[in-house]
Amino acid sequence: MKENLAVVRGHYFSHEELKLYEFLTDKFNVTFISSIKGTAGTVGNIKVVEIPCLDGILNGIGLGNLFRKVEGLVNNLIGVDLELMFQLRKALRDFSIVHTIDYNYVLTYQLALLKKELKYKLVTTHWENIPFARDKKLISRKMKYFVYDNIDAFFAMSERAKASLLLEGVPESRIYVTYYGVDTRRFRPDNKAYLEVREQFRLSPDDVVLLFIGRIRSSKGIFELIYATKRLIDDPSIPKEHIKVIIAGRGPQERELDKTIRSLGLQNNVIRIGFIPHSEIHNIHNMADIFVLPSIPRKYWQEQLGFVLLEAMACGKPVVSTLSGSIPEIVGDAGILVQPNDHLSLYTALKRLITEPNLLLYLSDASLKEVQEKFTLSCISNKMKAAYTELQRKDSYGQT
Repeated sequence: MKENLAVVRGHYFSHEELKLYEFLTDKFNVTFISSIKGTAGTVGNIKVVEIPCLDGILNGIGLGNLFRKVEGLVNNLIGVDLELMFQLRKALRDFSIVHTIDYNYVLTYQLALLKKELKYKLVTTHWENIPFARDKKLISRKMKYFVYDNIDAFFAMSERAKASLLLEGVPESRIYVTYYGVDTRRFRPDNKAYLEVREQFRLSPDDVVLLFIGRIRSSKGIFELIYATKRLIDDPSIPKEHIKVIIAGRGPQERELDKTIRSLGLQNNVIRIGFIPHSEIHNIHNMADIFVLPSIPRKYWQEQLGFVLLEAMACGKPVVSTLSGSIPEIVGDAGILVQPNDHLSLYTALKRLITEPNLLLYLSDASLKEVQEKFTLSCISNKMKAAYTELQRKDSYGQT
């Protein structure tokens, strides 16, 4: 008999994640709990139930923008995300396993409080890879360890996330490193998209296209990429007219970025294309020759997975990134990793790929192989299925 599994996501509900759980429906009756309007229904073998959340209610009365400002302020002050849902008791009464988003959400605290009454086992996805990152703030620390004491299984998104949990005292028996999967039915090499999207952006087949996708903010290393591009343009051994940098994304430092591009005279080489819907992002990946993510760690954050790297690799793109957080686990030998905040090393790595076509081809093949062997939806869902199955045999953990 199949167990009933609830995946509680609130307004973080995603059809991309739902695809991953389709692979588990042979063993579990999977239901997603969403708070996004219009998502209720059935998708394949998965039921989606919609219940209200605080954000949605305030949006409905015109206070959504104010709430998001307050939410950001609260997160900065006490380290807690105000994702809060209503009617959870009613929605979860028939489930034996409940999987929440992460430890630092009010929603997860709600689920920990309900656990004893509703007698389900509680699972969380765990992204944090810096030990004790939120412990300096009293409220978030108290919430965190209450939640930890009631989690039956942590699905760590990397070995670094697991190492962080171990340092914080979580028993290894409750930690499963599952990573995250990429849909290789959509993210795959596509020569037709390569040509069509280049034509859309007036790029020549002879252009060497370096692609960045992400938030426009300094922690993503976007300024280091611009400085490295200037080096490439000034290098007499590289045809500068064929170096094109495509930047997809929005963020708080767009004006500063545009000013930097102009001041370095890179208007003809750097093209900003703004926000691209995720439904179209695979085509953007496919027009590139090299994907670049020069992420820079901050005091309480370092790259937790770099999902955009997996998407690029699934499309057969060599990647140049940094030794930040969990990136080395994702890239493996399928790319070149440099020190963060070092535009000279970034320039050197990019120059190697531009001037050594055999290396470019080798890393392209290595990217595809890395994803196919470790990060397909099938690979990741098998790990998750094994973890959920083992969890069924264990006693529930914690005292609420």
